Amino acid sequence: MTFASKIDRRLKLRLMKISGGVAVVGLLVVLREIGWHDVGVWPAGIALLLMPAAAIFFALLAASSQNTGSTAGKAGQADTQPENISGNEKKLDTSLLYRLHQTGMCGAQSDTPEQALLRLAELMPDRIIALYQLSGSVLAFSCGTRLNSRQKSEMIDSSDDLIEELSKRVNSCIDAQILRQPGKFSRPLFFSRERENEDGILLPVACNNELFAVLAVLSISERKYEVAEQELLNHFCASIAIWFYNRLQRADFNDASILEAEKLLTHRLFAGMLPESARSLPGWDIAQLSAYCDARTGDFHDYIMLPGDRMLIIAGRTSAGGLNSALYLTRLRTILDCLCESCASPADLLNRLSARFTSDKSLDLFSSLIALQLRANERSVTLAVAGHATPLINRPRSGYVEIPQLITGVPMGLFNQGVEPYQNQVIQLLPGDGILIYTDGALDFAGEKGNRLGSEDLRLLLDKMPEQYADDLLANLADQLIPDGARKRPLEDYTFIYASTE
Repeated sequence: MTFASKIDRRLKLRLMKISGGVAVVGLLVVLREIGWHDVGVWPAGIALLLMPAAAIFFALLAASSQNTGSTAGKAGQADTQPENISGNEKKLDTSLLYRLHQTGMCGAQSDTPEQALLRLAELMPDRIIALYQLSGSVLAFSCGTRLNSRQKSEMIDSSDDLIEELSKRVNSCIDAQILRQPGKFSRPLFFSRERENEDGILLPVACNNELFAVLAVLSISERKYEVAEQELLNHFCASIAIWFYNRLQRADFNDASILEAEKLLTHRLFAGMLPESARSLPGWDIAQLSAYCDARTGDFHDYIMLPGDRMLIIAGRTSAGGLNSALYLTRLRTILDCLCESCASPADLLNRLSARFTSDKSLDLFSSLIALQLRANERSVTLAVAGHATPLINRPRSGYVEIPQLITGVPMGLFNQGVEPYQNQVIQLLPGDGILIYTDGALDFAGEKGNRLGSEDLRLLLDKMPEQYADDLLANLADQLIPDGARKRPLEDYTFIYASTE
């Protein structure tokens, strides 16, 4: 490592300005003495000595800055390939913020935010996470998660020795006065478990000046809590607090007739918008497998026929469930009907949709979305992704299934500005190859207490299947994925769409 590479960036820029200025002034002094002989021999000699030294120093600083920029660029490229990054180097993806927000907040998957904690543990593999709910004047352990030896998130039993030790630490750090006045607990509290380093952090789960719980995060490595990581935890606590607040409001609302009417309206709206089966397209074998829970957690899909023998497949999930999701989807379908035929590509459609949704201040929801375009009798797929799960490419004749490295973008309507435009991405298929699209609910088949599936789990299941018709493939996939008790009444909405070339 050179001396220039150790200098702080601001100091490096200042030294570059000074050395560059010295070199320019020295050159002017020398030229003045040569042309007019009015500077003097000694000043000109000193300038002649300083000029090359300043130029060399400026060149070293400039080269060091270029190397630093190149290194940062390579690190940024590595961050765009999450499948090859593991552990502490994983980038905090904005789409995961969406997943944390929509999990358990509005759906009826469970009465506790356990599923949300499981997903948070996936994002923070070197942290142990526990939630303590406020019960009277004490904090009682509610649920906890960590990664097991198979790198899967799992729930921690309340009888675990670690939980007993952590509970003592939590209650010793937070006294009864803080619990009665949550305004005093506005910032995260750091604590040390065994060594001098602060390896634990406590965050308030509060809404409308009411404290509902405390989130405890314990580190199992020497890595410090980065700013981005603390921001993610704050976002998570804010979302969980809203979930607690909404649950409290629903508990006070006991008009069964209104609730039943709202539920009936939700089902009618969804039934009128979501197709029961896939549409056909020459040269393609397309099949669909869908099921919906009573509360409707917000998964949606559609098939839109376009001029030029094209089909557009839409799939996604809203950030809220129930009637709010149905109303959001009604708005989305109306805009799609207006835009689809005039849009040249999936990316063009998503970008125009994003402009409509982000400009409408009355909408406080957002959604993941994938738009996939197929053309009759062709073997290529053009798609654009807005924070949605990455599809799988099945190549049965070649003997493998792949997870393509795609630019996933951010969910539709999550941010009002500063978002990069959505991009078209083309996937080439061979005869017999297929692409599997699935909504977020498809990853939650394990149920309330089980481990959440990932895209790699789906890939391994699909990899074991031989070449077969699209309907048969989805039926076999469902036999391995969906528990018997969840066939008719799943815990989450889910949709699988499989399109293969003929």
